[in-house]
Amino acid sequence: MSRRASTLFLACLPILGQASRFTTRDAIQAEWARQPLAWSETRKAALPAEDRARLDRTIQRIGAPGAPALLPPELDKPTAEVWEAQAKAARTPQARFTALFFLNRFKNPKALAALEGLTPADATAWPKHLHLEAQIATARLNGAEVSPALQAFLDALQTAGKVDPVRAQAARLRLVMAGKEKDLLQAVPATPGSILAMMDAWNRSPWPLRRELALKAFTMLSPESPAWARMGLRSPSRGTLDQACVGVLSRLAEGVPKPAPAEAFEVVGGPWPCSGSPLARWYGFQALAKLESPQPRLRALMEEERQLGVSSPLLLGALLPAMRVQDPAQANLLQSRLLAGLDPIARAAAIEDLPAAPADLDELTRRCWSDAQFEAQQTLIQSYARWKLTPEDQKAHLRPWLQHPNWTCRWEAYQALVKLDPATPWPAAPNPTATDARILKEAIRLAGHGQPVRLRVSLSGKRSFTLRLDPGVAPMNVANLVLLTRRGYFNGRLVPRVVPDFVVQMGSPFDTMDGGPGYTVRCEDSLAWYGPGSVGMALSGKDTGGSQFFITTNATPHLTGKYTRLGEVEDLDRAMAILDDLELGAKIVSITVLEP
Repeated sequence: MSRRASTLFLACLPILGQASRFTTRDAIQAEWARQPLAWSETRKAALPAEDRARLDRTIQRIGAPGAPALLPPELDKPTAEVWEAQAKAARTPQARFTALFFLNRFKNPKALAALEGLTPADATAWPKHLHLEAQIATARLNGAEVSPALQAFLDALQTAGKVDPVRAQAARLRLVMAGKEKDLLQAVPATPGSILAMMDAWNRSPWPLRRELALKAFTMLSPESPAWARMGLRSPSRGTLDQACVGVLSRLAEGVPKPAPAEAFEVVGGPWPCSGSPLARWYGFQALAKLESPQPRLRALMEEERQLGVSSPLLLGALLPAMRVQDPAQANLLQSRLLAGLDPIARAAAIEDLPAAPADLDELTRRCWSDAQFEAQQTLIQSYARWKLTPEDQKAHLRPWLQHPNWTCRWEAYQALVKLDPATPWPAAPNPTATDARILKEAIRLAGHGQPVRLRVSLSGKRSFTLRLDPGVAPMNVANLVLLTRRGYFNGRLVPRVVPDFVVQMGSPFDTMDGGPGYTVRCEDSLAWYGPGSVGMALSGKDTGGSQFFITTNATPHLTGKYTRLGEVEDLDRAMAILDDLELGAKIVSITVLEP
């Protein structure tokens, strides 16, 4: 888009709403520009009901000073007292699950009040994929007791085939390790998904309860390991272990406590088939970073990793926090190299490693200013306060970011500045880039078409499912995924995050959970519930969407209104069978657009 075209586009924005309509096109353009919309109540009242609702939602999404909040108080600032009242009033499965979920987050022993009044007859209408297994276990661990009436309802769910054996075993494992139950349920088949689920449940117990198994049973990845029976799994096949290998290593890394005892890294053996996988090493670096004192044996290992990762600044950036503890001199050299290098994700890690502002802060700012990935810019903007610069110095460094070509940089700078100076003006809209123009054009086209957009996700192993996205609710984000899909952006990428009973996340250009397409997309939040099979945009803050998206594998009410919800999967039974058993590091063969 030319400079003149950009100016004309922005010049039209203050005029929005001066007519007697507020159209979908108006809403898309206004939400992209993120500028306050001044509408009198009289003018609002003259709009058709659909336009009025669209305008109200747009003003909430823009979120400029003085705008009404999108989220109701119970979601915006939840409290145990509010959710106790919600639990008493809950009647639908959605309302009951949500109240149970939030009360569990408060460790409230009254959480199961959300399920009071349910009878065996209610099991017939309870949604098959709205799983209660983990929530019931959490409530019990927080002191709640399952009443005979509630147990009768749960038994009826079991009879109706609405209790997942893997989720039930994972919940039981948590209860057994906490001393709430004596025995596990009947062993379930070992698959990539069930292994992840049991290791997640196992990791939630204190390290002393896991120490022996971690140090002995996982000396190598073997079907004969005693770990599987101890976790309620049948012995896996060699092929299953090869497929689940990255997932097992990731959970062993995540299960290392902080501060990490040196013994946690004394597991030897192998070779594991995935020990050289960048994704497995990336997770391993997160564990090494938990060490808070030098360990001579690990210094040689980390030097080996540094040499192996010499061609991957991304991996070196992930290794840097661990090197900072084990070998500060080498860490200083690596930090300098990454700060001056070309990789913005590695630069973000190096900025995070800086304990104080560097002497060449202005030069570092110039490098970050033109970085394609937002992580370096976000980390730098947030570091001014962490480095304890004086308020005046912080403001001097932050104000230029209000003029950055990327709106999200402007937003981050505004958020920091308004804490120092409440009179900081709302940032102006940037000129749209050529990419912005393409996204806006496609968003208007798709929203005007009025039909869902369907994307088929094909994974290795001849597995596929379809996403059904709603451009009427999130037109810019849907348009962005469509345009990326048509470019083949996702083809060949790996799935870097699989959390059983929560989400599967994909779309990173680096096969970790870093990065995006080189630009950011505005959030388009709504109050649509995040039930099982919902599709949402992964974020690192407001308006930081890009290419990474997630699919929920159970209800996740705390995401509602905080992460852009794009739609849901089609054929929930088919999709959940794939997602619940997906291995970490699964390959995306392709994502394709299925035209309506």
